[in-house]
Amino acid sequence: MSIKYALLLLAACVAGLGLSFTATAQQAPSRSVEHITGDLYRATNNNHHTAFLVTSEGIIMTDPIGVDFANWLKEELATRFDVPVRYVLYSHYHDDHASGGAVFSDTAELVGHENMIPNLEAEAGNPIFANVVPPTLTYSDQLTIELGGRIVEIIHSLPSHSDDSSIIYFPEERTVFAVDFVNVRRVPFQDLPGGTVQDWIDANSELQTRVDYDIMAGGHGAIGTKADVDDSMRYMEELLVAVAEGIEAGQSLEELQESVLMEDYSDWGQYEAWRPGNVEGAYRSLTN
Repeated sequence: MSIKYALLLLAACVAGLGLSFTATAQQAPSRSVEHITGDLYRATNNNHHTAFLVTSEGIIMTDPIGVDFANWLKEELATRFDVPVRYVLYSHYHDDHASGGAVFSDTAELVGHENMIPNLEAEAGNPIFANVVPPTLTYSDQLTIELGGRIVEIIHSLPSHSDDSSIIYFPEERTVFAVDFVNVRRVPFQDLPGGTVQDWIDANSELQTRVDYDIMAGGHGAIGTKADVDDSMRYMEELLVAVAEGIEAGQSLEELQESVLMEDYSDWGQYEAWRPGNVEGAYRSLTN
């Protein structure tokens, strides 16, 4: 083998290793912990978020999100705060938010709405729910969690994205954690699954009247305000009106997806990807 060929081969190997390292780096999840207000924090795993309140007797946290993230977060919390997680408050049963509860079950009570139990039973055998541990403590309408002199309220939302959705309210921090049926400067998920568009509007409306809060720190998207949730409701209301007018004019679903552009909201997250699905959800709501 010539020296020139050997050098070329070595360079190719190094380049190959570089590509491999780059691919690995690209696949690594983006994780962080940020302060919200007071003793309340937000933890992020790519585009999913959870929230946690630190007290003198332990931590009250919301969704575990997934096993790998839960293990990472458990180590972060132990390092940063040196107190265990005492409560995990589920937002709802869907696997991308509720997986990983077992990571904290050695020290924590797992809390969720009573409808989580039949919902998970209906998914028995579905592998994507394999790491969702049912709540060990359930509630019907509202439950108060007290720890270290602090209070967190977990409140049943009106059915929309799911029938077991919980509004998790941190009253001293005037902050709400709610997932999927609530959005901040982001259009709703795809075709608004789980109910009609009006169901989603009603669930948001009840949240706005039932809970006195300032900060919305949801399971996806940016941290916002109560006014942002009003804007999200307005988007859904205008979507319904526009689709209803198109149906009255004889437009098909495909024509509606081309004409109902909701341009005032074109700078919102997921607008390009999910607007056509939003139109489909409104069409389904009005024609079924």
